[in-house]
Amino acid sequence: MTRDEYLRWIVQRWLDLPAGACPPVLPNELAALLLRDEERLTAHRDPWDNWEFPFSEVFRRGTLLAPEIDTWAASCPGRRPLWPDGHKFALAISHDVDDVSHRVTPAQWWRRAKLALGGGAKAAIRSLPGTVWQARTLSPTPDTDPTIGRLLDIERELAIPASWFFTVWPPARPHLVDCVHAFADPCRFRGRRATVADVIRAVADCGHEVGLHGSYVSAIDGPALVAEKTALDGVLGQPTTSIRQHWLHWRVDTTPHLQAAAGFTVDGTLGFNNSAGFRCGTSLPFPWWDGGPLDILMVPVSVMDVALFRPGDMGLDLTLALRLVDDIIQRVEASGGILSLLIHPNHIIDPRVETLLRHTVGTCWERGALLATHADIRRSWDLRVDAQAAQLGAKA
Repeated sequence: MTRDEYLRWIVQRWLDLPAGACPPVLPNELAALLLRDEERLTAHRDPWDNWEFPFSEVFRRGTLLAPEIDTWAASCPGRRPLWPDGHKFALAISHDVDDVSHRVTPAQWWRRAKLALGGGAKAAIRSLPGTVWQARTLSPTPDTDPTIGRLLDIERELAIPASWFFTVWPPARPHLVDCVHAFADPCRFRGRRATVADVIRAVADCGHEVGLHGSYVSAIDGPALVAEKTALDGVLGQPTTSIRQHWLHWRVDTTPHLQAAAGFTVDGTLGFNNSAGFRCGTSLPFPWWDGGPLDILMVPVSVMDVALFRPGDMGLDLTLALRLVDDIIQRVEASGGILSLLIHPNHIIDPRVETLLRHTVGTCWERGALLATHADIRRSWDLRVDAQAAQLGAKA
């Protein structure tokens, strides 16, 4: 499938046009955003090897918070809704479990200290204050109830599904920013002694999706990615299909191929660490293309708690954060896309983060959103594609 053939194919799927209809042509500047041409054409990255929002065309032309492709697609004649059962748009809640608790075991503290020491003198000096501070939080069995347990309670109360992305320790090639909790590490969950693996299985038993939060290096190392998937699959007793790379570390020419080869079918990585916004110019799901289509569906992440509130990133207060999210909800609703909201469990103790979560869910629910996991979105996409293929087959 050529680039032009792919673009016609994806527009046909987004619009759900009748068999034989000729889809409109996606404008060149929007096609370049979707296929990440700007990331292919320059080697420039931030210190963490990431593509960040100041490098992007959408930032330069002032459309960082506007899904331009979605708006274009919504204006095309004959378009039919993307989502089942009359839902106007979709909300995907997800959690990257970077820390299972606000406290750490001595083993976890030592792992973190060794990562800092192994990163060289500058990394060790930069990490020293945090390492010293974390030593004050040592516990033989860190309590997960204020983090993971609290989020599970909120989501049970709101009756919403979520995608939970868990890491694997040790990764094949540990990096300074990797997470350091292992499946066998002790903790407390629901007032009882447990292991991290027990907590992961409990999340799945609550009806949520569990996916892989791939280590930093797994974004560019296929065997490492496969090893992590195999380990998490073993804990769950079933295959994982969704992934988000840790630190949003994602390489345009490498990561999607490795993910598809490892057996993942959905990736929720495409977004920014330091800002809300639409890295690909869209909130719509789309299978990745790189010289040909890959069997992995991109679900772009548009809002992350850390980016909204952290000083040095957007640094918003709660009022401004909710106003920004409301603006994005309106845009996504108007164009029938997805609002993908990332909440970290260790941040739910912050009242602003809990308010953000409750406000977003309540607003989207009132506006008729489909509440879906990443796996749900993939299943919905496959049903749509299968129905279109059947229609074409019947016409033939």
